[in-house]
Amino acid sequence: MKSQVFALLATLCLVSGCTNQPNTVATAPASTPNKAENVAAVNTEVVAVNPEESKAEVAATTQKWIDTVTSGKPNVVDEVVALYSADAILWATVSEQKRDTAQELRDYFEVFAKQPNLKAEGYKPVIRVYDNVAINSGYYTFTYDGEGGKKKVVPARYTFVYRKGNDGKWLILDHHSSAIPKAPQGLKPAVD
Repeated sequence: MKSQVFALLATLCLVSGCTNQPNTVATAPASTPNKAENVAAVNTEVVAVNPEESKAEVAATTQKWIDTVTSGKPNVVDEVVALYSADAILWATVSEQKRDTAQELRDYFEVFAKQPNLKAEGYKPVIRVYDNVAINSGYYTFTYDGEGGKKKVVPARYTFVYRKGNDGKWLILDHHSSAIPKAPQGLKPAVD
């Protein structure tokens, strides 16, 4: 039982990126199975990643999200939702609530991705990679035709958290996007 717990903890640690050793191999300690249990050793390996290559992949995946959500295609909702992992959470730009099921994501994109002439401009990313997890945070501005054809402009900041699957694809695990608030008077701007 102890070896199973150790293997589970080691796997969770490695999957969440809590190790800073890129070629670490965690192996459950050897144990002698007793009559009550049959325990097998588990080997889990974190594959060394090329951070620059991973950054490029994450940048391309985010650009694919932008291109897809603004495509206006008839199947836009299916294509956007396919970019999220099954356990994803979305705190969306123009939604007041968290969305953490595929159906809730679909409901959101049925409205947002179908805004007339939806575009994303000023995409400005900062990408960090930690083994099979990556964070892309930055700015983008959404524009679309609002009521009466009047152009609606929504400057926003975002954070995408990606997890790379065994198939090599980066999927969105957590996505937060919110309209940029008005800064209080006297707050000095940060250098960007």
